[in-house]
Amino acid sequence: MKVLIIEDEQHNFNRLKKLLLGYDATMLVEGLLETIDETRDWLHRHQGAEAPDVVFADIRLADGLCFDALSELSPSSMLVFTTAYDEYALQAFRNNGIAYLLKPVDDEELRATLNRIRDLRTTNTQLQSVLAMMQQSSQPYRERFLVPYKDGYEVVSVDDISHICTEYKDTQLYLAAGRFFSISMTLEEIESQLNPRDFFRVNRQTIISIHVVIGLKTWFGGKLRVRLANYPDTEMLCSREKASALKTWLGR
Repeated sequence: MKVLIIEDEQHNFNRLKKLLLGYDATMLVEGLLETIDETRDWLHRHQGAEAPDVVFADIRLADGLCFDALSELSPSSMLVFTTAYDEYALQAFRNNGIAYLLKPVDDEELRATLNRIRDLRTTNTQLQSVLAMMQQSSQPYRERFLVPYKDGYEVVSVDDISHICTEYKDTQLYLAAGRFFSISMTLEEIESQLNPRDFFRVNRQTIISIHVVIGLKTWFGGKLRVRLANYPDTEMLCSREKASALKTWLGR
């Protein structure tokens, strides 16, 4: 966990840092920041992945109140106020503070606050995972391809595809019925548009459909040979690195 301490007195910074490391010795603690300008500049330079997970902010700094610098605070950072004065509590919570600790900071109160932060971070992580899964599940996947054929085009449903291969920069759609079509797309482009529940990239050159796989055969070097319906003579090898994922995909 990355922690920033906004504090204008060295001994207060040292004490809080010691308490934090006593709770979790793996914490990365940064500071001290003594002025509004210094705090605003630090927060402006540390955004996104570089933003602190938690900020402990003394309210009265050398040149004013810390509230004036919090416009640069990353939305992902949790904010805890530490002060020797109790008259700023309402203003602190208006600035989205999750806790208000009076100095000298009590070790038990600090630990309770850190436990709460840990629980909030866990909940936020789980929520982000759920949202990501929901977004992925709602992603519109390709249902058909329009491929050149003779003097026009033919519509190919993804349900009719057996496998897709690229050879010498030529990408071909092989149908379960035995026909094939060339298509002017890379394998990477096609892979990103197909539903991963139905299609799996077994190696750098090939994507297969789950609906035509009839079995696997162990092969040299930890590889697997994939047996496809209607293509008994096609050597479809899955790389050793992807063998475990392929078996999981087929066995779900």
